[in-house]
Amino acid sequence: MGPTFAKLLQGAIEEIQQNRLASAKNRLLEALLVEKNHPEALRYLGIVAAFNQEWDKALAFIDLSIEINPSNDLSHSNRGNILKELGRHEDALSSYEKALLINPDDISTLCNAAQILNFLHKYGHSIACSERAVKLQPESIEGWQEVGTTYFLVKDYEKAVAAYEQILKLNPNHLQALLSKGDIYLEDKRFDLAYQTLERAYQIDPEIMFILGTLLQTTLQMCNWSNLSNEVDQLLRGIREGRKVALPYNVITLLDDPLLIRKAIGIYAHSIQQDIKRVIPLKAVEHKKIRLGYFSADFHNHPTTYLMAELFECHNKTQFEVIGFAFGRNQPDEMRMRLLKAFDQFIEVDHLTDQEIAALSREMEIDIAIDLKGFTQEGRPQIFMYGAAPIQVSYLAFPGTMGLTCFDYIVADPILIPPEDQNGIVEKIIYMPNSYQVNDRHRVISKNKKTRDDFCLPSVGFVFCCFNNNYKITPTVFDGWVRILNAVEGSVLWLFGDNPYAIENLKKEARARGLDSARLVFAGRVDQADHLARYELADLFLDTSPCNAHTTASDALWAGLPVLTLIGRSFAARVAASLLNAVGLPDLITDTLEEYEQKAISLAKNRHELRAIKDRLMINRLTTPLFDTPLFTKHIEQGYLMAYERYQARLLPDHLYIS
Repeated sequence: MGPTFAKLLQGAIEEIQQNRLASAKNRLLEALLVEKNHPEALRYLGIVAAFNQEWDKALAFIDLSIEINPSNDLSHSNRGNILKELGRHEDALSSYEKALLINPDDISTLCNAAQILNFLHKYGHSIACSERAVKLQPESIEGWQEVGTTYFLVKDYEKAVAAYEQILKLNPNHLQALLSKGDIYLEDKRFDLAYQTLERAYQIDPEIMFILGTLLQTTLQMCNWSNLSNEVDQLLRGIREGRKVALPYNVITLLDDPLLIRKAIGIYAHSIQQDIKRVIPLKAVEHKKIRLGYFSADFHNHPTTYLMAELFECHNKTQFEVIGFAFGRNQPDEMRMRLLKAFDQFIEVDHLTDQEIAALSREMEIDIAIDLKGFTQEGRPQIFMYGAAPIQVSYLAFPGTMGLTCFDYIVADPILIPPEDQNGIVEKIIYMPNSYQVNDRHRVISKNKKTRDDFCLPSVGFVFCCFNNNYKITPTVFDGWVRILNAVEGSVLWLFGDNPYAIENLKKEARARGLDSARLVFAGRVDQADHLARYELADLFLDTSPCNAHTTASDALWAGLPVLTLIGRSFAARVAASLLNAVGLPDLITDTLEEYEQKAISLAKNRHELRAIKDRLMINRLTTPLFDTPLFTKHIEQGYLMAYERYQARLLPDHLYIS
């Protein structure tokens, strides 16, 4: 390598480091005139092309470099990086393996290989790579990050936290380590530590995207309302200013303004959309059967599947081909076994990228893709941004608009989204004639009957109940509950105790309002059949607002427990009203907090009226639309068919009204 070539190559490297890519490319081409086909010049040309996202050129240059000098580990590693960017994970891993055979001590290659292995669910191999990296270089932040990621994925939270603490010893202000550690604490329901960790990150950089909403949600999980008013004001101000302060679920928990909710969700949706372009088939393919693709991370024992299982079984298989696409940390259990029989095909896609899943769906010529996750945990909305099908529908898991133009339709009903509130929704609406919520008539209620004594409930006295998630309880709701309890002598309120912080804080809030905290009784998690059975011990379910009971409301109604709700304006604040209307109990829908409280007190003091409502509910369970799964299936299939016919006729999506 002559001095002129060396000078040109070094100059090109410096240009790359300073992001002057055009100049670097010119120097490298000039260097190749001095020494034709020099592997290092070719390798760096590949790097420049990769920075410019000219992937074919990048691979061509790197492959030529490897052909000339196959023993350069950096060339193989560079090739792996390009293939990783392209989502060609197996090929990328093969390149990393070749690089490590030449140089087994390259930290960067070990960490990149660990990322791929995690994506392919080869966690043991991933740990081997990342732990070798930190053994070789204990101060490798990149290595510890991969160790933490892998242990988080396998739910070994103690080791994951320990890995991030190693990073924070090296750099106490490392934001990603703080955020990752906070996520682990959230997942593990250690909300006090999650808040402390995320608050530390917020102090370092208050502009971290959506951290304000996450902090607020964490305090709600603990029912810590000490600074809630100020925090909500700060969140509202950020949303109105168009800043990235709130995740979608943060706003539906607290807000009841459809337009403000749409604005907040739109900010988040735009942030994840980036430059992704939806691919829509140019030609409408006609099949003998309409191909439905249901996409979810919840095809196992999960509330969404408890509701939906019978729908998959009831689909008209002469008219529809029903295909399940499963991702996320799905697990084999009895519900999974049931679904495997219900779907025509069941495909595990967790090892694929969002773009690859969308491409697979298009290759299978799915006509209608239904997202059952939305903006909930393990949701993958980017699948639909890339375009999984010519018709894309958001349904059930996320109670509101997705704020994304890639979704053509949302399934709702006239109570959930009245005509005057359609401008709070980006999608067109498939209006179901009864309730939007599907239910499974085969949900088993345990025959192993418990008594009130088994749950520390009074044998005599009125039992109000609310098994909603603790974060849905707001000070306004709790104030109303305390007034109800004070008005009904000997009554108790039976709540779900998600975590010890919420239990202690709710007791504290009760005492602060002059209520004996012993009148709050807390229930833990039990399996589905026992959960349904314990509803039979309560007298009346008190709903939360603005975020209503969803699955918990239909669980209560299925078990024969009336639900009292306060209807709001937003989608999430009208779910229980939708359910009550469909089960023939519209008299349990109230319009104001005062009416809600008076109705609860009246029913508790008038047992004959309540008994009549319970008797009506027991009859209506099997005679009204809410739990009539075949009828629901017929209606949603009609909606799918109408959407399909519009697409085949080259008509744009529009609101569809099912009768």
